Amino acid sequence: MKKIAITQRLIKNDSYYEIREALDVNYSKLVRACGFLPIVLPYKIDFKDYMKELDIQGVILTGGNDLNSVNKNRLSETRDNFEYKLIEHCVNNQIPLFGICRGMQIIAEYFGSTFKKITDEIGIRHELKVNKETKYLQYLEKLKSLNSFHDFTIDKISDDLLISGTDKKGVIKAVEHRTEKIFAQMWHPEREKKFSQSEIDLIKVFFN
Repeated sequence: MKKIAITQRLIKNDSYYEIREALDVNYSKLVRACGFLPIVLPYKIDFKDYMKELDIQGVILTGGNDLNSVNKNRLSETRDNFEYKLIEHCVNNQIPLFGICRGMQIIAEYFGSTFKKITDEIGIRHELKVNKETKYLQYLEKLKSLNSFHDFTIDKISDDLLISGTDKKGVIKAVEHRTEKIFAQMWHPEREKKFSQSEIDLIKVFFN
């Protein structure tokens, strides 16, 4: 069974000082529904130990926390630094990399994209306008009524990345690397009451 590593969000506890790692329990359920074994990555352990000892065959960068470039704070900076190194490792070792929401943003930023503030993208649903050039055309075209929960969007996209899909307003909702095994999306499949079979098919074909 393939092992897929998952990153977490960082949260500062308010009642007393403590930095916590957190992950929606549905992420692990989603990965398992795709036929893979989820491995949650902690920030204080060198992820390369997990890659080597557990033979990690794919990585999912999850949502939560703004990028430090758009909202400077220590937690975002810590997470950015960790995930930048993780992206670099995946690229250098040809490990498939899948981004969700913030995961898409950190991937886009790593390759040189910039961001801008956006409104009216939280708690809405939208249809996906799919780019016919995407490698995942037959899977993305089956996705219907996607959710949206983000305050920032790509302003200028890197030449390394292809826009896989947008909403009707032109807001970038999915990207993929032109040569590397990297795909990322802004919608949250783990937040749906019932996982979309089309999304499961997309994740399965990506990591397989």
